[in-house]
Amino acid sequence: MRLDKTNELSRPIFAVVLLSLLVIGTFAAADSNDSSQASDLYVSEVVVPHVFDVDLRQLPQASAWQPGDPIEVVPEGLYDDFAVEADPEWVDPVRQGSTDGADFAGTLVQSFVGLAFSGVAPPDVVGDVGPNHYIGMINSSRFAIWDKQGNVLVPATTLSSLWGGGGACADGDGDPIVQYDELADRWLMTEFDTSGNTFCIYLSQTADPVAGGWFGYSFSAPSFPDYPKYGVWPDAYYVSTFESPFLGIYAFDRLSMLNGLPATYQRFTIPQLNGSSARVTRILPADHDGTQAPTAGLPNIFARTVDATQDSSNPNDRIEVWEYDVDFATPANSTFTNAQNLTPAPFTLLPCSPGTRDCVPQPGTGVKLDALYNRALRRLAWRVVNGTARMVVTQVVDAGSGIAGKRWWELRSDTSANPVWTIFQEGTYSPDSTGRFMGSVAMNASGDIALGYSVSDATSVLPGIRVTGRNDGDPAGMMTMDELTIKDGEGVQTWTQRWGDYSSMNVDPADGQTFWYTNEIVRSNGNWVTWIGTFSLGGIFADGFEDGTTDAWSNTAP
Repeated sequence: MRLDKTNELSRPIFAVVLLSLLVIGTFAAADSNDSSQASDLYVSEVVVPHVFDVDLRQLPQASAWQPGDPIEVVPEGLYDDFAVEADPEWVDPVRQGSTDGADFAGTLVQSFVGLAFSGVAPPDVVGDVGPNHYIGMINSSRFAIWDKQGNVLVPATTLSSLWGGGGACADGDGDPIVQYDELADRWLMTEFDTSGNTFCIYLSQTADPVAGGWFGYSFSAPSFPDYPKYGVWPDAYYVSTFESPFLGIYAFDRLSMLNGLPATYQRFTIPQLNGSSARVTRILPADHDGTQAPTAGLPNIFARTVDATQDSSNPNDRIEVWEYDVDFATPANSTFTNAQNLTPAPFTLLPCSPGTRDCVPQPGTGVKLDALYNRALRRLAWRVVNGTARMVVTQVVDAGSGIAGKRWWELRSDTSANPVWTIFQEGTYSPDSTGRFMGSVAMNASGDIALGYSVSDATSVLPGIRVTGRNDGDPAGMMTMDELTIKDGEGVQTWTQRWGDYSSMNVDPADGQTFWYTNEIVRSNGNWVTWIGTFSLGGIFADGFEDGTTDAWSNTAP
C-alpha cells in the first residue's frame, strides 16, 4: 500500500542515528516447492535505533483535511477483476441465523470519536489499550493518544514526526499497527515506507507513551513488506507480510529492541497458495494477551485460514497452524514449520460482484463496500485461561444468500512446549440480512469472547459499528450477548469501495475484563471517521464505571 508523502510537520531534534550494516546471511531451511514448506532463512543487517526523548505533547498537530484537498484511494494486494456470484444452494452449517441464542445485554461504558478523515481510503483503523492510555492510529502516518476516560492527551500527529532527520522513516507510508506489550508494560507503534522496503518500528522506552521517550528502528526488507501484522511474544515481535508470490514471516529481536540495543530480524517465506490472485489469503501471528506468559521456549503460533477455492493443489477448507521457533544467538537453529492442519466446519468466501470489491450493499446507492473477504483478520489473540492456551480469530464469510457474516473460531491446546491444537468451537454470526464484516475478536481473562465488526445493508443500516459476545461456558458456537451498537452510521460512502484492511478488538489490561473496540463509520458528508467504544459483558470496570453507565464523549475528532 502506498500513501501520499506530503507532510508539512516540522521535525524535532533528538539523538543522531547510527546504522551498522553487517553481512546479511542466509541459512538453509526446508525446501519451498510446496505450500507446506518454508524458504531458506534470511537474517537482516544489524540496526541501531534512533533515540527520541521529546514529550509527544510538544509535537506539531497534523493538519486537518479540508474540502477541496486531495483524496487518495489506495489499492491493496492483488485482485483479479471478475464477478463471484452467490451459490443459491449454500447453507453455512454453523450459522447463528437468529438472535434466539442471546440471553443477556452487554454494557456500553464509553463511546467516543477517534481520528478524523485524513484524505485517504482506507483508514486502516487500529488501536490498543494499556493501563492508563489508549492509542489509535490510521493511514497517513497519524496517531493520537487518549487517557482511559476518553480525554485527548496527544492530538493527532504523525508517527514520522518521532523520527526526524532523513531516511525512509522520515515520511512513513502506511499500514499502521499499534500494540500494547503487556509482558513488558511497553508500547509498539509501526508503519512501513516503500523506500527501501522499510519497517519503521517504534518502542516506548517506558510505560508512559506520552512523556517517556521512544526508540525508533528502521529495518529494510528483501522485498516490499505489504500488509504487516504483528504479534507480541516473549522472545520476539512476530510479523506476517504479503510479498507476492510469497507471505513473509518475520521475527524481530524484541529483547534487544526493548532495551534500545542493536537488533536484527529473521525472515522465512511461504508460498501464497495456488488459487487466483483475488483469493490470495494471508497468515497471522499469535498475539499474547494477559498476565500469564507463554511457556518458556514455546514457539510463536501462526494461523492461516484456507477456503477450498484458494489452493488448487489442496482444495480443502482448513486452518493451518505453523510454529516459528527462533534462535537469535544461532540463526541456523531457527525453523518455521507447518505443525498441524485443522478441519473447520465448511465455509465459503463471500461472493462479491460485479467486481471483487463489490461486496456489502449500502442504503440508497449501488456502491458496495469492500469486505476483504479472502482472509482471517487481525488479531490472532492468544491467552491462557484456567490453565488452557486459547486463540480466537475471525473472518467474513458467506452466511448464505451472499450475506456477509462473521465466522469465528476458538482454538485450544495445553500449555506445554509441544502443544496440539484443536478447534474447540466455531460459529458464523449472522442473525439477519444485515452484512457484518471487517471484524476483530478477543478473549478476556475470564474466557469471555467479544466480536466487533462493521455493519451495512441495502435498505436501512448505514455503515456503522456493532459488537456481540459470549460468556465462557455458554452454548458452543453461539454469541449469547444481545448485539450492542458502538456507533450508528450517518451516511454512505460512494466515492470508493475501499473500506478498511482491519479493525481492533482489545482487552483492558487494568482489569482483564473490559473490551475496547475501534472501527470506522461514515459521516453524513460521505467521509469516514474512526470511533472507539468500551464495553463489558458485566461487572465493575477498571475506570470506576459500573453496569448501566454510559458516557459519550466529544464528537470532534483530534
